[in-house]
Amino acid sequence: MSETSCCPYCGLPLRHAPDGIKALYREVQRIADIAEGRAADDDARRIADLQRQVAELRATVARLRAPGVVPIPAPSDRRAG
Repeated sequence: MSETSCCPYCGLPLRHAPDGIKALYREVQRIADIAEGRAADDDARRIADLQRQVAELRATVARLRAPGVVPIPAPSDRRAG
């Protein structure tokens, strides 16, 4: 084992720690890396979904602004009629 393991909480090197402890810390780091990767994937999916929603909203606004479209009256106008 050429690399020095470190405590994932305090960052201290574990040069003289028993092999079982070193393996445990490596496993904790592996799980943390997996969790970070999944979070990044979730973020990418959320961003793509939000971008799609923005594109749909822009298309809707463009349709509503097109000539010949009757605007929807404001809530105060509906009560008066």
